[in-house]
Amino acid sequence: MIFDVAVIGGGPAGSAAALSFRKIVPEAKIAIFDAGRLQRWKPGETLAPGATEILESLGCLPSFQHAIEHNEALESFGTKAAWGADVPYEREFLFSLHGNGWRLDRARFDVMLLERAEARGIDVFRNTALKDSLEEESGWRLRFAGGEHRARFVIDATGRAARFAAQRGVRPIVSDNLAGVFVLFKSATEGDTLIEAAESGWWYSTTVPGSTAVAAWMSDTDLIRQMTLRDSEQWNALLAQSTHTRIRLCGAESECAPGIFAAHSQRLSEFGGPRWIAAGDAAMTFDPLSSQGILKALRSGKLASFVAADFLLRGADTLERYARLAAAEYAAYEQAKRDFYRKEMRWPSAPFWARRQAEPPVNPSATS
Repeated sequence: MIFDVAVIGGGPAGSAAALSFRKIVPEAKIAIFDAGRLQRWKPGETLAPGATEILESLGCLPSFQHAIEHNEALESFGTKAAWGADVPYEREFLFSLHGNGWRLDRARFDVMLLERAEARGIDVFRNTALKDSLEEESGWRLRFAGGEHRARFVIDATGRAARFAAQRGVRPIVSDNLAGVFVLFKSATEGDTLIEAAESGWWYSTTVPGSTAVAAWMSDTDLIRQMTLRDSEQWNALLAQSTHTRIRLCGAESECAPGIFAAHSQRLSEFGGPRWIAAGDAAMTFDPLSSQGILKALRSGKLASFVAADFLLRGADTLERYARLAAAEYAAYEQAKRDFYRKEMRWPSAPFWARRQAEPPVNPSATS
């Protein structure tokens, strides 16, 4: 079958792109190809204020309200941050959006969106990772684990890896080396997100549905290696040195060994090309401090669907406008990120903070 749009990636950006395109072109043949990697916990479990409006526009609000009623989403009233001072203070989301957010079971949230896509007649291929792709005169030939498919237009929503874009020779521009080392805890105590700065990085902790708490040490990859934080004893010893994080986790029982995840900020050198566009984390990634990951994914997936529709319905190329908006959004985010990190001045000579006090390079290089 030849699909009008193939969305590669089954996260929030991919589902949003497919659902939005379905509303624009009800008769279109649309497919989502989801690699289906099982994860006990996915970084990015905060749904920022403003996201419910997008969910409503995608026809997903009733499903989300059902999740709330069944405690699969917990209301978030804000974040406490011991940042720039020893005593925690209340802070809004990094971009000062108003209203309350939600703490999610991310895996269940992603499934909810995919199920909604299937209900709208969108073909969802699970456990289907992209192997390679070839441009043809009428679109793309896509080879997945399990077979080949063709599409007139591709939306790359494969996350940080941006697999389809990488196959086009497009590379990410990376602005830092942030990563997180996390541990899950069984905890009956429910509470909002807490951020606690320390000499070599910062602590992130929150609770999510299922009586689960997560704590993550955020630092640069070289510093994490030096501190051997994949080792449970080393991670626990560092946690014991914290002030507020160890108190909130007192009595909680760890459920896993430390796991690591990438958290660096990056954007693609190009946001798309002829007959394809990148959305969500494939296009750009934000620091967890922003609490904007899912909202950004939903919004960019929806915008990507407009570009696909403009091309397929009218032959119009609106990629340049999308790219300008994405570049401006990323530039504003980078400035907000720098401003927030510069509020922490207690350890100016420590490598982690010294790197963030320095001015960014004029021409950041693309990484492979």
